[in-house]
Amino acid sequence: MNDPRKSDDRIHTGFSWYPEAWPESEWPADIARMREVGITMVRLFEFAWRRLEPSEGVFDFGWARSILDQLHAAGIRVMLGTPTAAPPSWLTTRYPEVLGTGSDGRRKTHGMRKHFNHHSPLYRVYCQRIVEAMARELGAHPAVHAWQIDNEMSGDDFGPETRSLFHRWLETWYGSIEALNQAWGLAIWSQAYDRFDDVPLAAVVTGGSEILERHHPSLLMAMARFQNEGWTTYISEQCACIRRFCPQPITTNMVGGLGGMFWFQHNQALDRVGYSMYHDVEHYPWLLWKFDRMRAEKQAPYWLLETAPNWSGGGQVWNIHHDAAGVQAMTWLSIAHGGTMTLFWQWREHWAGQEVQHGTLVTATGKWRPNRDAMAGLISDISKAEKWLLANPPMKAQVGLLVDNEAGCALSIDPLEGKFIYESRWRDAIHLALVEKHIWRDVLSIHADFSPYRALILPWVPILPEDVRRRLHGFVESGGLLILGPLCGYRTYEFTVFTDHEFGGLEELIGAECTVRFPPSWMEERLEIRFNDGTVARTRQWCDGFTPRGARAVAHYHYTTPGGYGDGAVAVLANTFGKGRVVTLGCPLDPDSWIRLVQGELTAAGIVPVAEGSSKVAVVPRGVGDIRSGWCVVNMAETPQTLRLETDGIDLLTGNTTGRDIPLRPLQAMVISTDLEHVGRCV
Repeated sequence: MNDPRKSDDRIHTGFSWYPEAWPESEWPADIARMREVGITMVRLFEFAWRRLEPSEGVFDFGWARSILDQLHAAGIRVMLGTPTAAPPSWLTTRYPEVLGTGSDGRRKTHGMRKHFNHHSPLYRVYCQRIVEAMARELGAHPAVHAWQIDNEMSGDDFGPETRSLFHRWLETWYGSIEALNQAWGLAIWSQAYDRFDDVPLAAVVTGGSEILERHHPSLLMAMARFQNEGWTTYISEQCACIRRFCPQPITTNMVGGLGGMFWFQHNQALDRVGYSMYHDVEHYPWLLWKFDRMRAEKQAPYWLLETAPNWSGGGQVWNIHHDAAGVQAMTWLSIAHGGTMTLFWQWREHWAGQEVQHGTLVTATGKWRPNRDAMAGLISDISKAEKWLLANPPMKAQVGLLVDNEAGCALSIDPLEGKFIYESRWRDAIHLALVEKHIWRDVLSIHADFSPYRALILPWVPILPEDVRRRLHGFVESGGLLILGPLCGYRTYEFTVFTDHEFGGLEELIGAECTVRFPPSWMEERLEIRFNDGTVARTRQWCDGFTPRGARAVAHYHYTTPGGYGDGAVAVLANTFGKGRVVTLGCPLDPDSWIRLVQGELTAAGIVPVAEGSSKVAVVPRGVGDIRSGWCVVNMAETPQTLRLETDGIDLLTGNTTGRDIPLRPLQAMVISTDLEHVGRCV
């Protein structure tokens, strides 16, 4: 029997639905429309707190049970959302201290959503009460498939309650104000404090390098950690309320990227990883790192919990998928990479309030909107390949691409160039370079288990905690390939600079000492990175130059005119460490040079691409263990593309056989099996 927290026996397609906004007489018609297109899942109640608890301590679940009964009778499963993103007015009016406060010191007001203070002990009490009541009253219903905590959580709070909690957090962590002053080096600029209560509550995101006067970087990093610990406990408390009564898996819909919210930390409390994604068709490749990350984060399939069924309109209206083919391609991208649920936002148009212009499948008047037939066709196609997809998940990658939420904060708090955004640079220069060469990869937290991988790629992570450093040593010593840098491990946990070695002991792994550190700004056109094989690369941002202590130089800094900093120093080097190998980059390389270096190292380690051909086609190898049974491929372009695979197969969506060379229509998806006997049993 499948464990619902770890595995799925269906690939679900569905919508968010808000029946509390409609008369009960209209519910049956909406459910009939859902059956008409074949949807199998709806998300309910994540904004329905007032309807569930109309006044303090008075609950009404009769209407909710009626909806669950009707959906169950229609064969539609339900994800229950905890309604804590939208507290009712009786709560915010009677207890205004539960409202959030911005960095400008102003309390938020009722009439929005996400206007609460996630640190507030009082708000936590009311959240736990409504969640526990929902779990007790609704959790045993046979329609319930899963739970979602809150909705698109994010943000910081700066109110007096939060400030007091921050000071207590600092005192618990450091013990004394003298220890904090010492750890942060606050003798500089007379920044030392006499009491914990004197420490300001400062906004974390500071902008670009042109902002000269900002709060102390160590304070801002501590603030980021504190605000995120608040979110982790907020999520964990709601999970505990549900688990007291319910066996279903719990998830939430992440938003944002690699800074701000520390989702790797928050997701530890959850059973499944989920995301809200509203990228447009021209930027579908930007989605792939999120799929790669969700797939690797849990030993369970992930869920795409929000995307638009046609257009998006939370403010400006934009035609996110362009047309029906885009909606289908977006869904197949998620399924291909390992997702087993796609929920669209939303089912029926709001008739009042915010976001009435957002894309839906049904209008407020009950008419179909564009993509009704596309949705029905998509669900039909999924059913053709469902059994094969569930039996043949995405294969485990040999390459792990490491990221860290704190790196996004660190490189914003103390930026090295004005327009550097960690997620964007990492995504475009590193992850997409691997995607375009069809190198199969997982995206991992630096705190993940490294042992399943043969190669790790680790760029732009300033803080490497001691346990991560030890595990990197062990990974390489046991035979792994580590491609390290640029800008890794050069700051302490307190976000200060090391005073013994530039990399705080990472030098043993690198096999060299950093002997010069310099910015190439305004000299980029004169500075070259010359490799031993005669090729030349370019750089920008920040450069570390090395003197080898056992490592071998692979490339050197060279200026086309004399007089530049670091001229002749080693820019890239390789070190044998135990049974493994470390290749260290002292600076960013232009994308072509970076992928040439990395692909050469991976090939030498026996890691080869899973396909050849167009860089605009996503290719996902599927199978069990080390046995590949086929691929999922999705053309992410609105133009025809071609791809070459290793063997022939059959496309389960059309029943057509495929050769090695595969033409793809614009935005076409294919599920290709090479196990022809198994295909006959599954289709």
